[in-house]
Amino acid sequence: MKRFFFLVLDVLLFATFFSCVTTAPLEEGEELVEYKDLDYTVQNKSDLTEEELRQDCDMLKYILYTVYAGIDEAIENGFDLDTTIEQIYSEAAAKKSLGKISSGDFSTAIYSVMSKNLNNTDQHLSIGGHSIKAQYAIYYTNIWMEKRGDKFFVKEIKEEEVENKKNKVKAQENADVKPGMEFTGPVSNLYEFISPNGLEYRYGVYTNKNVRTVQISLENKNYQVPTSNEKPVNQKYVWTGIKNTTDTLYMSLGDCTQINGKTNDSNLRSLAWDKYLAKINDGAKDKKNIIFDLRSNPGGYYEYPAKMLTAAFYYKHQDKEELDNIRALFSNTITQGCTRLASPFSMQGLKKIYEEQWSDQFELLPEEIQEFYKSYWKHMKRRPLRKQIPLNEYKCNLTEFPEPDFKGDVYILINRKTASASEFGTGMAYLLKDKGINVHLVGENSMGAFKYAGMNYILLPNSSIGVYCGNFFGESPYIKENQNWKGEGYGFKPDYYATNDRILSTLILLTKDLELADTLRGLDKEQL
Repeated sequence: MKRFFFLVLDVLLFATFFSCVTTAPLEEGEELVEYKDLDYTVQNKSDLTEEELRQDCDMLKYILYTVYAGIDEAIENGFDLDTTIEQIYSEAAAKKSLGKISSGDFSTAIYSVMSKNLNNTDQHLSIGGHSIKAQYAIYYTNIWMEKRGDKFFVKEIKEEEVENKKNKVKAQENADVKPGMEFTGPVSNLYEFISPNGLEYRYGVYTNKNVRTVQISLENKNYQVPTSNEKPVNQKYVWTGIKNTTDTLYMSLGDCTQINGKTNDSNLRSLAWDKYLAKINDGAKDKKNIIFDLRSNPGGYYEYPAKMLTAAFYYKHQDKEELDNIRALFSNTITQGCTRLASPFSMQGLKKIYEEQWSDQFELLPEEIQEFYKSYWKHMKRRPLRKQIPLNEYKCNLTEFPEPDFKGDVYILINRKTASASEFGTGMAYLLKDKGINVHLVGENSMGAFKYAGMNYILLPNSSIGVYCGNFFGESPYIKENQNWKGEGYGFKPDYYATNDRILSTLILLTKDLELADTLRGLDKEQL
């Protein structure tokens, strides 16, 4: 009888505690949502019943609302999540054959409806392997201009630079365009290149459409001419690279995820990075120039470019605690004003990362963030909250950057596959512009995948369609105010345009470092 009494008492105490936890007043910005376990079984079905289609649509809605950090902004701008999900369901169900809906048709329906309905330029969001928003690229013609006074004239038609074999567009279509003709179109379509003979201007268009030909206005008459877009160098499948000349340090970062590195062991990874940073530290001494190659870097963790810039700019500093604070200040400053969406799925994923992969990183978080995470993880099943929290992720005792040891020019190489964390790194380089560091961007526009970062990858339960979305949100003032930043989807605009075949010659002209010709041989094909 006594055991029964204590059992009842335990149940009542637990019920009271559970009630207190779940009914505690919500703070501003907090919302209770349904708790779902992230570790559910994925069926990977090629064909779905209507009930299974409905289940996947409901899960898609849950993911978009509780994991995707851009959803609140989209809703404020008129995006109707409920209507979108119903349209996806209806469009997929309409393709039903023999009582089943193919997962392929479901994936197509998601892309079709989302790309029409979602009213932002998020370059990260992809579902079923399809990016929801098309990426921008420059489509160049082979028509080059020179400037005379305030007017532009055709200087040269470089037939060999047109490569459009797939579309079988022939360079002969330029036959009516002649050197000396005056350009009478919009100057915004002229891309400025530097050459040994001075500035040259190449005609092109910046678009997210796949264009074969474009119109150019010469002598107030329109001509249809072929185009080709630059093929970015391949992503580098090793972490890092370093080269030196007497005056210049070249350093590269192939990706910020380190998934292509030699090990997933955090201790070995840290050791490898310590060795690489020591090379940067030594290589930056007494240099006039630093070249930071971020071409085709798809992003990941922005702590990696922060570490590299800290090592390069503060090569005389040896105190580890001070260097950790400088690195943290780079990271926290560039994410100022940004938020993370805390919710059951995203926080379960974060818990696994810190427990299984990044245990050594958890203690670097500010104390208040550590306490929030611990409390959330403890109560998330009973109190599954959805709320935005500040993104500043690292302990930092500095309020401003100390005087850097490096004073000179930094040339950051970018292209349209430079994205996310590598764009964070690009922005970081500008933070010391008032301390004697001059930043120049060389190449082409970066992707513009900054505003909706911090990626989560979640599979729908029946179709196994992958939803890849970010739970970071926001552009810091240091990015918005940067004159080279053109916004999400448009990225950083280079100061000096350079296609692959001109990247090395452009750097030599800018740095006046002739040793680069041999040291960076092959730069037109890949990172070094």
